Amino acid sequence: MERRTGRPFKADGEAKSVRIIETASRLFAEQGYAATSVEQVVAACGVGKDTVYRRFPSKLALFEGVVDHARKKTQARFQATVAAQTGDVMSRLRAAARWLLSTNLDPTLIAFQRIALSEALVVGQAVANNPHDPIMDRIVALIAEAQAAGALGAGDVRFLAGQMLNCIAVGPTVDAMLGRSTYATTRAQNAYFEKAWALFLDGARARP
Repeated sequence: MERRTGRPFKADGEAKSVRIIETASRLFAEQGYAATSVEQVVAACGVGKDTVYRRFPSKLALFEGVVDHARKKTQARFQATVAAQTGDVMSRLRAAARWLLSTNLDPTLIAFQRIALSEALVVGQAVANNPHDPIMDRIVALIAEAQAAGALGAGDVRFLAGQMLNCIAVGPTVDAMLGRSTYATTRAQNAYFEKAWALFLDGARARP
């Protein structure tokens, strides 16, 4: 009888972990943290209870896994978006800013932020900002490059990055978290973005 190597077992284990995470992501987003149980996740994903608990020994550990998975996917999409831009630095910075708006309005991420607020004492650490944020680091680098090219005025690059994020994404994100659909369509997002981007540039653009 032919012996199986370790690779198929590893691939099967990774597939099960992804199935658990994706199922839990959907249930947490649809129902919230308090209303979702590990038993519901087990039933919905078709993986044995022992298998789930070996990977995630508690509901909090499962939610932390969900948030970490979402964070990694978001970072990968951001890097792909920036890498696809071939224009000058301001074109790349603009694309990154537009991506920030649409990503911060993603329904699943909005749901996770609602959970973070409503269950802050329970899940606060799961969604706490990481000391190292590759997305913000890349935006900081783009702003520094734009300053070096004379397209943006001098100033603290991290402060400018934070102000860009506030200008572009914070208002619509709060609006969505309150259950409104003001920016649910691409057309509405585009209209808002053009105004917000112009406002950011008016404050940050190099002066003659």
